[in-house]
Amino acid sequence: MDNPQRSKEGRGVGFWAMAFLAFFFFLFSVILTLTLIGSFAAWRALVPGDRVLKEEYLEETVEGSGEKKIVMIPIQGIIRSESMAFLPDESAVVEVFKKQLDHIKKDAKVEALLLRIDSPGGGITASDIIYNEIIKYKEETKKKVVACMGDVAASGGYYISVGADKIVAHPTTVTGSIGVIMPLINVSGLIQRYGIEDKSITSGAMKDIGSPTRPMRPEEEAVLKEIIQEMYNRFVTVISKGRNMDIEDVKRLADGRIYTAQQAQEKGLVDQVGYISDAIKLTKELAGLKEARVIKYRKRWQLSDLFKVAGGRLLPNVSPLGWPSMDFPKLMYLWPGFPEKAVSY
Repeated sequence: MDNPQRSKEGRGVGFWAMAFLAFFFFLFSVILTLTLIGSFAAWRALVPGDRVLKEEYLEETVEGSGEKKIVMIPIQGIIRSESMAFLPDESAVVEVFKKQLDHIKKDAKVEALLLRIDSPGGGITASDIIYNEIIKYKEETKKKVVACMGDVAASGGYYISVGADKIVAHPTTVTGSIGVIMPLINVSGLIQRYGIEDKSITSGAMKDIGSPTRPMRPEEEAVLKEIIQEMYNRFVTVISKGRNMDIEDVKRLADGRIYTAQQAQEKGLVDQVGYISDAIKLTKELAGLKEARVIKYRKRWQLSDLFKVAGGRLLPNVSPLGWPSMDFPKLMYLWPGFPEKAVSY
C-alpha cells in the first residue's frame, strides 16, 4: 500500500515544477512581446512620413526663473562606456553624458554647466573621454563649467572634475585617490593544489601577460608597471594643467590616498567647500548671470526604448570579488575602497 505522506510530497514536487515552468513561459512571453513592440517602434522610426520626432529629454526646473539656463548634468556611479543595468542606456555614463552635452549645444539659452559628480571613478578611457568632452565644450562655446562633488569624487571622478573651471566640494565629500590600478587576480596556487594545468598556447612569451593561472614573471610585472606609470603621468599632467599647479606638487599628493573636502581645498585640489546652493551661486557669478533657471534633464522614454530594455543585460556586470567589470585585466582610474553597492546608477 502506498505511503500517504510520500504521495503528498510527490504531489508537492510536481506542483512546484509546473509552477516554475509556468513562470518561465510567462517571462519568455513578456520578453518576446517587448522585443516585438520595440522592433515595430524601431521600424516606424525608419519609415519616412509626417511623424515628428520628439526631443529625447524633458526639462525639469530645479530653481530660478527667466530665459537663461544653467544645466545640471549628473555623473554618477562607475564611469564606464558600456551598459550594465536593466535599463542599458542609463549605466553607460559616457554615452549618457555625450548625449546630454549634444542636446545642450543646440540650446542657445544655456549659459553654463553644473556637473553633479558622485563617482569613485572607473575606466581610464571612459574618464578621459568625458574630461575631453568638457574641455572641447568650453573651447567651442566659451561658456563656464562648474563641478560640484557629492559623497565621493575620487580617481576618475576627480579626473573629470579637473576639466571644470571651478570645483566645489560638499563638506562631507571624499576625493583624491589620484592614480591608476590594474585589478589582477592570481589563482595559480589554488590550481596547483587541485592538479589543474594551464595548457594555453601563445604566439609570444608576453601574450598571456597577467594570466591568473600562473605566477607572474618579473619581466611581465615590469612591462605592466611601465604602462601604469605612463597612465599615471597623464593623470598628474591633467591635474597640473587644470589646477594650475606645479607637476611635482601634484605628484606629492598623488600617491593614491583619499582626502576630505577641507584637506583637498587646503592642498589646492578644489576651490571651495560648500553646498549645491553655493555651487549654483558660483556658476551664476562665473557666467555673469543675475538670474537664471537651473534645470536638469529627464529622459523621455519612447516605445523604441523597450527594444533596448528587452535586449539589455538583466544582471549587473560584477566580478566575483566585487569589482565593477568582468573585463580583466583593465586599467582603471578607480578608488576600489568605495563599495559599488553604495553607488546610485
